[in-house]
Amino acid sequence: MNKTDGINQERQQRLNRALVISLLRQEDTCTRTKLAELSKLNRATITNIINDFISCGLVIETGSLTGKKNRRSIGIRLNGKGFQIIGVMLTRKHYYILSTGLSGELYEMKKYPIKDRADVYGTIYDIKNDIRQIIDGASEHKVLAIGIAMPGPYIYKLGKMVFVINLPNWDGVSVYDEFREAFSVPVFVENDANAGAFAQMLYCEKAHKCQNLIYIVAGQGLGCGIITDGNIMRGEMGFAGEIGHTSINLEGNLCECGNRGCLETYCSTIALEKRLRECIRNGEETVLQESFVWEDVVLAVREGDRLARREYKAACRYLAAGIVNIINQLNPGVVVIGDQLAEVHPELMLEIVDNKVQKTVRPIILENLKIEINDLQINPVIIGAAAIATQEIYKDPFKYVPLSAD
Repeated sequence: MNKTDGINQERQQRLNRALVISLLRQEDTCTRTKLAELSKLNRATITNIINDFISCGLVIETGSLTGKKNRRSIGIRLNGKGFQIIGVMLTRKHYYILSTGLSGELYEMKKYPIKDRADVYGTIYDIKNDIRQIIDGASEHKVLAIGIAMPGPYIYKLGKMVFVINLPNWDGVSVYDEFREAFSVPVFVENDANAGAFAQMLYCEKAHKCQNLIYIVAGQGLGCGIITDGNIMRGEMGFAGEIGHTSINLEGNLCECGNRGCLETYCSTIALEKRLRECIRNGEETVLQESFVWEDVVLAVREGDRLARREYKAACRYLAAGIVNIINQLNPGVVVIGDQLAEVHPELMLEIVDNKVQKTVRPIILENLKIEINDLQINPVIIGAAAIATQEIYKDPFKYVPLSAD
């Protein structure tokens, strides 16, 4: 065997392992026979892979299962309790940390306030400490990786933040290096919208089989994650999907990015709160006081306050215009809208967006398009961050859990 043959053989072995471990995650509990059927690999190859997985603890046997013709087979599944992945999500006011099993089982999630939003490195220090506490507390488990979702714009290729509206002093911070150097396990950092899109592809029943989808993060900022042919589309520098900084009015509101008329200045939660306060100062009738908090806005919209509902509907119409643009640019099969703005009144938002899309998008595109509001119970951004890290483990499991492991 020449050197090239050896390299090709090793590459094929990695691909086979990745396929089998992904199928195990998909099937939960399975048999070797079923894995051979699903993977199209021969039984001997499956047996060798599973034996290796069992020897290093990645896979456990679960007892006897009844198969075809009432034949009994040994069930196998990923060792979700033995190995864990940590997911982290940073927002403008809080950060969240969760631990998941190798199959995506959620074990713990905690929410932490950002004590001083101007103290970037103090916040990073706090996040590191809280991650360490979770790792130290997982005495019965081995933490394999950490996935972190950052609000955009995030330059994936450089591992750095750019400006984030209402999150000062993060411009140019080398987020990836900060966390990579702090931990002995691999760290994967991703834009929050990309993480959310990845979670939709994996976990949302309506989007699961779609290979081309968009996830819109409509919260304090506005961004979109793009899945094309089953992969995250990042662009040359990892900057793709910044829909919030596409201009819809050349003479419009000045954005912190330096552009005018950015979509984010019309349909984020920050923009909606700003507009409502302007209306209150102008004497418009509403149940809201000028000192309101976001929860007051949500309640006012849901209970039919005239001003709150009018301005919420206006924000939804602006969002709809941005969604039409991205549908025409990228031709997704599914568009999912999530985060705080969508959570205010999901039915009303979906009605407004769907109405705009139906009127302005060509019928042949509409026939192959679904628009949904996120219905995952846990924020897709944080479970997506953990899932992206998990996916990296799947690609080459023995890189992270060597065969010599006990």
